[in-house]
Amino acid sequence: MSAAWVEVRGAGPVGLALALFLVRRGIDSRRIALEPAVAAWSQALPAHLTSRVLAVSEGTCQLLERITALPAAGTIRQVEVSMLGHAGRTRINADDVRTAALGRVMRYGDLLDTLRAVARGLQWAQPACAHQATDSPGAQAPLIVHAEGDTGDDAQTRTFDQAALLGEVHAAQAPLALHAVAFERFTAHGPLALLPLAQPARWSLVWCDQVQASQARQRDDRSLIEQALQAQIGPRLGPLRLAGPLACVTLSRRTRRTGYRTGEVWIGNAAQSLHPVAGQGLNLGMRDAFELADALALADRRGFAINRTVQSWHAARQADRSGTIRLTDLMARSFTWPLARPVQSGVLAALDLSATLRRPLAERLMFGRRH
Repeated sequence: MSAAWVEVRGAGPVGLALALFLVRRGIDSRRIALEPAVAAWSQALPAHLTSRVLAVSEGTCQLLERITALPAAGTIRQVEVSMLGHAGRTRINADDVRTAALGRVMRYGDLLDTLRAVARGLQWAQPACAHQATDSPGAQAPLIVHAEGDTGDDAQTRTFDQAALLGEVHAAQAPLALHAVAFERFTAHGPLALLPLAQPARWSLVWCDQVQASQARQRDDRSLIEQALQAQIGPRLGPLRLAGPLACVTLSRRTRRTGYRTGEVWIGNAAQSLHPVAGQGLNLGMRDAFELADALALADRRGFAINRTVQSWHAARQADRSGTIRLTDLMARSFTWPLARPVQSGVLAALDLSATLRRPLAERLMFGRRH
């Protein structure tokens, strides 16, 4: 087997999508090494990872549909943003951006299985063969793309003094018209999100609060958690009941200081992991993968130097990356500022009155910052 040209480390959704984007752009899969290799995929994923819920923007769905059919998912046709204790709210609709949906809500395991099924049908280079081949005279080492999902030690960390309580909620009496609505409710200590799942009347819960409060809430009797959640959300969905286990995760934002160096580049959560507000982490990572695949395929066709191509790609990605990081940081922090809340409530009310004002925000969340 010939030496690998690219070696993708990390076989999660972003890493696999990069490999498949490269194939779609005309790169022979036998020039791409996957680590871990296909043969190692038989090991079962941990249950908490399989059931983890992903908010996938419509822009990301459009990218994924170029390489696979999407798995079963809940559909987001409207996002309602509101503030606890204030009247102002904004409803962002799919019609605002002339799409059928703003995004989908799918399980990590389902998306991974879908991408793996496509990848299993192709022949890939083996990382061991790639390393062996580079020992021969004149052989070129492959470009290593890190997509392992961990920024590692070379990262700047911002803490939010928040933890997220993760679980699922069943609202048996919720009106059918609300089944495709995602709710983002900003409280005094952090955002609370309900994302519609594929199952009717079922939402994924992401409840951010101060760390000690979230940890204590996880230990509470479930009926007390349901009562507290009902007080935050109100009566519109009817009685709320927890479904399945709850997890508690401390939140921080981590960004690598070094996004690339000779022979190596980092994408997705290996480059940056974000606060979950607005669900931008996976979407930013998929844009990393798609645009890197485009750049590498163009370099291969035209004989450009790979390291210079990666350097140019990294520079071009900074506007989208830094803008998305600043936006999520701001949303995670600013809605907890007491003096700003009346102004923010007024802004939400104004946005609700004008689709023209809402459209730039919706497009940014769906497609990132375009060049």
